[in-house]
Amino acid sequence: MFIKVFKISIIVIFVLFSYSSIAQETNENIEQKTLELFQNKQYKILINVGEKAIRNKIDYFFLRYRIGVAYYELRNYRMAAFHLEKALFFNSDDAGELEYLYYSYIFSGRFSDASFITLNMSDSLKDKIGYKTKFLSTVYAEGGASFSNNISKNTGIDIDSDSNIYGENDMNNNVLYGHIGLKHEILPFLSVYHGYSHLAIDKRQIIRQNDKDTIFNYTLKQNEYYINSDIQLKKGLKLTPAFHLINVSSNVMKFDTSSFLNPFKIDTFSLTNYVISLSISKEYKRFSFNFSGSYSNLNAAKQMQGGIGITYYPFGNLNLYTNTGMVYFYQKMPGRQAGSKENRLIFDQMIGLKLFPNLWTEASVTFGNLANYNEKNAFIVYNIADKINFKTGISFIFALSSKIELSLRYQFLSRESDYISYENTTSFITKTTNYQNNTLIGGIKWKL
Repeated sequence: MFIKVFKISIIVIFVLFSYSSIAQETNENIEQKTLELFQNKQYKILINVGEKAIRNKIDYFFLRYRIGVAYYELRNYRMAAFHLEKALFFNSDDAGELEYLYYSYIFSGRFSDASFITLNMSDSLKDKIGYKTKFLSTVYAEGGASFSNNISKNTGIDIDSDSNIYGENDMNNNVLYGHIGLKHEILPFLSVYHGYSHLAIDKRQIIRQNDKDTIFNYTLKQNEYYINSDIQLKKGLKLTPAFHLINVSSNVMKFDTSSFLNPFKIDTFSLTNYVISLSISKEYKRFSFNFSGSYSNLNAAKQMQGGIGITYYPFGNLNLYTNTGMVYFYQKMPGRQAGSKENRLIFDQMIGLKLFPNLWTEASVTFGNLANYNEKNAFIVYNIADKINFKTGISFIFALSSKIELSLRYQFLSRESDYISYENTTSFITKTTNYQNNTLIGGIKWKL
């Protein structure tokens, strides 16, 4: 019995020793082979050999570093960042590795991650890459106009129908828009953007009574303040809270039943709306995941929405990318509709493409009713009461220099508007008209 146990023990020791020798030999072979491939700039082969070794549980600093640099040289910056991040677990202060990781983030468009990684850098490395925190880092301005065919298309509608008792239509038309904003870098992991916007919306109010029209042309003015903060929680994980305050004011014509000679009077109108938003984004290899939610009080109604967006970079860079988003929207209605609820699903698809070394284009399409909806971390709010059933657009982004970026956006909106028509002196019905908006907005971003 003792001899049998002794023989088994010898066999186990021999197997373990052999396995250790093979593993050591494998590690040495991988080190020698990847070093040779790295020195000869055979990056594609290096990636295949290195990733196969990782799948076989071989993992160490120089292996990850070489794979990361190989991806970087092949301009697959997102995969480069993934492996260079893994290398940080083995050596968190290697200057060469940190520099490659920093530029991998920059060329991936992950600027918050790039700032965050400087926390691991020495002062000399920060000087080399030209990084320093700036309280005022970016100035952004944009403006344009939205041209509508609502008035030209729908002014002639018989809004009091055959009854000729009373009809009322409040029509939205052309819009002028301007925005200016500032970005502040508070800390390497914390930045704040805020800005002021102004909209001037041309409107026409038509009241038809006994086949006689009373027309009032006026302008609705909208002043807005927006602020958000990018908080980099760790590499690849970012939290963005946002707040959007909107004040709407105008003159409006009202029907005054107390006056027989002059039944219409001009009154002032003011309404303050707001949106509170929170999003969290996670970067993983060629993907970026975004989860968002918001609460808003727009046009006296209350809204909540939550969504997910997935951005995919097939080549690991900004040459081609797509974003697919789905949002669930809930609204509790005000006024005569108090207590009623509305649920919607909104789908958005975008594709971006690098056309030339300094020129990108993005095309998008959105399906779903966008009335009282917000997007882009609540930066854009569709608080005009008219429905938006379809949105599509294209934009161009031109990097004039490392400091100045120009943009031009075109957008087409298909809208619906409601008007009321009295069938008799006590009851009315709501009817719908259709119209379109064509919007053109130009922007400039200046990095200080």
